[in-house]
Amino acid sequence: MADDDRYVTRADFERTLRHLNLADLDVRNLVLKLAAQVVALTDELTRRMPPAENAEPENAATVEAAVDDSIGDNFLDIRAADDGASRVALDISGGDKYAAVAVAIPCAELIPLCQGRCCKLHFALSTQDLDEGLIRFDYGKPYTIRQRSSDGYCVHSDPTTRACTTHAVRPQICRTYDCREDNRIWIDFEKRIPAPFDVRFQGDAVKLDRYERARLRGLAVWREQSAIDDSYPDGVPKNKEG
Repeated sequence: MADDDRYVTRADFERTLRHLNLADLDVRNLVLKLAAQVVALTDELTRRMPPAENAEPENAATVEAAVDDSIGDNFLDIRAADDGASRVALDISGGDKYAAVAVAIPCAELIPLCQGRCCKLHFALSTQDLDEGLIRFDYGKPYTIRQRSSDGYCVHSDPTTRACTTHAVRPQICRTYDCREDNRIWIDFEKRIPAPFDVRFQGDAVKLDRYERARLRGLAVWREQSAIDDSYPDGVPKNKEG
């Protein structure tokens, strides 16, 4: 059977899914930009409204320029407000996960106490993780780490030992996450007192300014688009062609 006639693989499927998710983000960004333009236009027209019946309005020819000048700030405001909405999630930390400095925490020693509950936290994968295709994500909530319905743990967490079965290729957040001050994990780390196990494992341990998060999210989407553009369906990057 010729290569072009082979069955669709999981890699083929996920590459298509990544493209469709980016298309969805493009449409969402277009709608947000249109919203920013409407806000900017409304503000500018309101500012130019004649204060009195006989007042002379400003030259309408400059309205477009004024609107263009304010769209950027309005778009950032709207995008930041939109950050918490349901959408495609991508890790915004950036960088090579293999170059990340791991936090020095004796996880193997602590698992009998904490039960590896950090593996119940929700987080997004990076473009690097998606390119490798080794860490599973939830197809219904791309690209959030996939978790088992039976216990809520990451699918790569061993159900018996709670050890990570993909430790060598684990995402960047798993390498740099520091549980010591996270009250979802510990009441007192130094005294080895874990938090109640029924605590909700939603949200971020570190809160970023919403504008900075929106900016970093834009960079993460750009990295994802670049990775797809620079690849072929068979997994050979365009920039590695012989």
